[in-house]
Amino acid sequence: MEELFVSSSFEETQEIASKLLSKIDEGTTICLYGGLAAGKTTFTQGLAKHLGINRVISPTFILMRQYEVVGHRTIKTLYHLDLYRLNSIEEIRNFDIQEIWSDESSLVVIEWPEKFAEILPKDRYEVFLKTTDDNEREIKIIHKR
Repeated sequence: MEELFVSSSFEETQEIASKLLSKIDEGTTICLYGGLAAGKTTFTQGLAKHLGINRVISPTFILMRQYEVVGHRTIKTLYHLDLYRLNSIEEIRNFDIQEIWSDESSLVVIEWPEKFAEILPKDRYEVFLKTTDDNEREIKIIHKR
């Protein structure tokens, strides 16, 4: 599956994220690609909003944030990781990422996943965010299996 969207606002980016999540029945991994200020955290906020989470903050400096999900029948935990500051696979394994990935009630959202492509799960969604204008983003979503 590959879909292409154009967003002209913060709200539209969040709505695109919500549409993606409405197609997901259980936990999975969503990898967010894009430069600084491309909209990765905004996209994550749209996912969180759909899950009943009111406030999501970028995990840039603490690397991972965990949120309890109250508004979904199968997804119980949202993990938001920012791998920008990591430099080795050992560092990401310190988060017990394999255990998190094996839990079907977890939704894992990863910013900067390209740094660790060799350990990403085969079944995942890849979201590419590209700034095309001051207020416009091109968002391509690919389901990898």
